[in-house]
Amino acid sequence: MTKRQNQNYTRGLITARDKAYQAHRQHPGDAQDRPPMLRVMAGFGPGIPVAYEPRSKSDPLPWVEYNGDTGTAEFRYTGRECWTAPVDKRNEVVVRQIVARSVYRRLATEGIACAGWGDRAGTYACYTFADDSEVTWSGTDRYGAEVSNHHPIGEHGSLGAHWRQREQPPYAEEVFDFATGNYAADSAALVAWMVSLADRHGRRHQEHATAEDTEAALSWQKSTGGLIFKETTGPAH
Repeated sequence: MTKRQNQNYTRGLITARDKAYQAHRQHPGDAQDRPPMLRVMAGFGPGIPVAYEPRSKSDPLPWVEYNGDTGTAEFRYTGRECWTAPVDKRNEVVVRQIVARSVYRRLATEGIACAGWGDRAGTYACYTFADDSEVTWSGTDRYGAEVSNHHPIGEHGSLGAHWRQREQPPYAEEVFDFATGNYAADSAALVAWMVSLADRHGRRHQEHATAEDTEAALSWQKSTGGLIFKETTGPAH
């Protein structure tokens, strides 16, 4: 009976979230007047956005809370322990849970301090290597509706990246999608791929990276003896 109740709670959460999303997207007029989207939360206080990642069809703990710094799954919840909350971009708990923060922090500890950018296409990260090749990466949310690094881990859909060498022929490029739908697997694969690129093409100081990530990258340089080049001035200090 308990398992059936938990499954019913989970179905209710998913249904409410999906209906709210559809109402938000289809509502005409001023965006400020749209019905809010809903986010599934769990944990203490105001809660943490959680991901629906069941390990089986009858998993009694299908909702996952991720560590916002490491991108690893920390706690699992029943549907009964979760609730929906209106999406509020000012929510500090969500800020600590965005995809960009999680991946940036892990890359910085590997000497790769990415810079964040945004344009009409969405929000994404950019990194230029020592040999002038560059990579951009971003993600989509669980609805696949936009290119973004700023949605919560709990609403992860996929990650994608594009490396290209434009300075000299043959203008090589590599495009990768990390789209299992499981954030731990997708983000770990992206980080590993970025590290392999940096090992091949050389690390470089990024002018527009945050001070926090730059400091972490320099700590990697000091602890490993690796090199982070800074334009024509040699290794960063």
